[in-house]
Amino acid sequence: MPVILPKRPQSLLARTPVASAVLLALSSPVAMAQEETATLGEVIVTAQKRAESLQNVPISLDAIGEEKLQELNVKNFKEYVQFLPSVTMQPTAETGSGYTSVYMRGVATGGDGQATTSVPSVGMYLDEQPITTVQGNLDVHLYDIARVEALAGPQGTLYGASSQAGTIRIITNKPDLSGFAAGYSLEANFVDMDDVGYVAEGFVNLPIGENAALRLVGWSLTQAGWIDNKPATRTYSIDQNDPDDDFTTDNAAFVEDNYNTIDTIGARAALRINLGENWAITPQLMYQKTEQEGFWGDDINNVGATGDHAVAKYREQFSNDEWYQAGLTIEGSIGSLDVVYSGNYLDRDQDGAFDYSDYSFFYDQVYYTGYFARLFVDNNGHQLNPDAAYENQDYYSKTSHELRISTPQDKRVRSLLGFFYQRQYHDFYQPFGLVEGLADVREMNNQEGGAGQYANYVYLNSMDRTDRDQAVFANVSFDLTDKLELSLGARYFEPEVHVKGFFGFGLGFNPARVPGSRVSDGNDEPGDPDNGGDGAFEPTGQGWSRNGEWRCPSQEDRKDAPCVNVDKTNKESDAVYRANLSWKASDTTLLYATWSEGYRPGGINRNPFAGAYVSDFLTNYEIGWKTRFADDRFQFNGAVFLDEWDNIQISFQGANGITQVANGPKAEIQGVEAQLDWLPSDNFRIGIGLAYYDTELKDDYCDFDDAGNCVNVKAPAGTPLPLTSDFKANLIARYTFPIKWQGNWDAYTQGAAVYQTDRSSILDQADLAIYGDIPSTTYFDFAFGFENDKKYGIELFVANATDEDAPLYVTSNCTPQVCGSQIYGVQARPRTIGIRFKQDF
Repeated sequence: MPVILPKRPQSLLARTPVASAVLLALSSPVAMAQEETATLGEVIVTAQKRAESLQNVPISLDAIGEEKLQELNVKNFKEYVQFLPSVTMQPTAETGSGYTSVYMRGVATGGDGQATTSVPSVGMYLDEQPITTVQGNLDVHLYDIARVEALAGPQGTLYGASSQAGTIRIITNKPDLSGFAAGYSLEANFVDMDDVGYVAEGFVNLPIGENAALRLVGWSLTQAGWIDNKPATRTYSIDQNDPDDDFTTDNAAFVEDNYNTIDTIGARAALRINLGENWAITPQLMYQKTEQEGFWGDDINNVGATGDHAVAKYREQFSNDEWYQAGLTIEGSIGSLDVVYSGNYLDRDQDGAFDYSDYSFFYDQVYYTGYFARLFVDNNGHQLNPDAAYENQDYYSKTSHELRISTPQDKRVRSLLGFFYQRQYHDFYQPFGLVEGLADVREMNNQEGGAGQYANYVYLNSMDRTDRDQAVFANVSFDLTDKLELSLGARYFEPEVHVKGFFGFGLGFNPARVPGSRVSDGNDEPGDPDNGGDGAFEPTGQGWSRNGEWRCPSQEDRKDAPCVNVDKTNKESDAVYRANLSWKASDTTLLYATWSEGYRPGGINRNPFAGAYVSDFLTNYEIGWKTRFADDRFQFNGAVFLDEWDNIQISFQGANGITQVANGPKAEIQGVEAQLDWLPSDNFRIGIGLAYYDTELKDDYCDFDDAGNCVNVKAPAGTPLPLTSDFKANLIARYTFPIKWQGNWDAYTQGAAVYQTDRSSILDQADLAIYGDIPSTTYFDFAFGFENDKKYGIELFVANATDEDAPLYVTSNCTPQVCGSQIYGVQARPRTIGIRFKQDF
């Protein structure tokens, strides 16, 4: 089992230059007097599908080990990402976890995360299973975790699709046959000086005889809220010539302080059984359920609500995310060959309801005075509340199998051969409108018409997406000399994407048929059953016929849609390669040069008129170093690289506001990544991580006409890629000192600082002029605690000590051109003060 060795006094004070200066002053001769000289130690990782020291891996790799995860109080995705300089996240305003997009090395265009758009460019792994899903990462609660590994740059040969720009791996602690162990941790925290959160965690490791062990882990937590839903009203103009017809709505039923809360429970069980001397099996089962309420965006322009951490939402907001993961790993040897099989299954069920009133209000204001209000009437013509809402009902299942065969690692020539298969299924059901009592003529009616299964729906997405991927991969390493190693890798892959289902507007949803609308065609006929988008129901563009009869291509029975108007498949096959030359210049210095490729498979768009998009590729040229100095009291690792990104997959709002994906221009990313760890004294440790990126488009990003001519430049060549800062850095420092009081106690103080520069919020330059840049952010965390030799510990901590409130991401309910005056900023959790107690047995 990979471990971090040796255990030593650690540092928890590492996030600001001021803190490090204070700690240097604290490095007294008393604290430095130790019986043994401490070293930074060794971190064992499995980034290359085998256990080895991080200092011997010729990859730009960050690894946060178990002790550091505990010291930094890291519990979720957002918290560990801030300590990985190569990683950027794009949170959502609708949810606090579960839908976050993740990027590495600046390979980002934004707009991802919808059901029929591109798969992510960064692969996420839980042990051996890929847990990447199209609409966001699996937000695993981090407790009893061995380490988090972040592999920067293309990892396509070993990890395949969605590891185009990098891979993040969460490695759990495995059952330990050597002896009994247990522990628990309890925490209470006070958020924004207003609301209280709780955390309870525990584990037990139970040897069973001489050849088996069971490890059980559980957690329960409540994350306190800080966003207030403020009282507000809105007025819709039914008729611009008659103010008496105005319709005013309010959000009184949903007003609440601190209403963005999260409750999570989860458990993990793993069993390891040794079958003789050469074989072992490890089945594992993990379960987690997260219930979220509220909204995570702040009305940063005070358009709908005023004050800090305030919004005005007019419909219910909640999201539930429940999943379990089952895995089986078999390890053994056949003769001189090592064999590893991993089979995994993921089942994820998400559902939620979300306010969409910004969409109805601002489209009504910008385009069709009275359009939505006229649309939302009952069968008697009485006006209904036009504040729109939508629901998400998502079900995922993911099955993966991988078999790896490798030759002995002590030979001059070493090789690995692997076979991989994966199938992901996504049942995506999303009704829009959801206005109670909607007139039959306005509903998503069934084939016979009238109210029924789709009553009160204005628009519906109901699709099944199936992604398959099968691949063969190999790696061969040659010791050219005792100091020089050449490694060659390749992966042949065959991805397939199939989308089948329905999308479209309901009967009568056509602005051209709304009397008095700004886009009326002058042929207003009451009751005309026209749809709201050309070809929304079938490829001929006829949509509904005049007698209200469905004209979908397929009338086959559908469990959750009136018919099928999308049924498309995209198949590809290709290969990516990697070459690495590493030189062990000395026992403490490794230099390497890498050329590698990563890819993201193509796909199809749900709009029948939008064509397919093909795979995009990232080619990486990299030079790196891993060094140790001063008897392993100083380590300096880093890399410089050039990445070329071809056929960029870009998401954008196409016809009728429907998101689609197309291949765009080329881009280039140049960068430097570095990690420095230093022990100035045996009791004081400093860690610094940083990344600098220079990104730009190499060609214009355009709208094209049917002939392929650029008719509108959205972003000219030279435009930086969005979402990623030019510079991101963190500083972590920890100082420990002994206290003689009823036993052997060690006290510690720790500080941490995380900084990133401003960055553009969106690629389209016209939209960027509305949204503006995402500002720079600086976060400081501090902790002070005690631990004794009986493994008791108590800690006081403050996170985001300066109460930094700059947004991490900005967004709106619809396109910036329409909803851009109502912008939401998704912020980190405000200042949080807490106390934690732990005990290990």
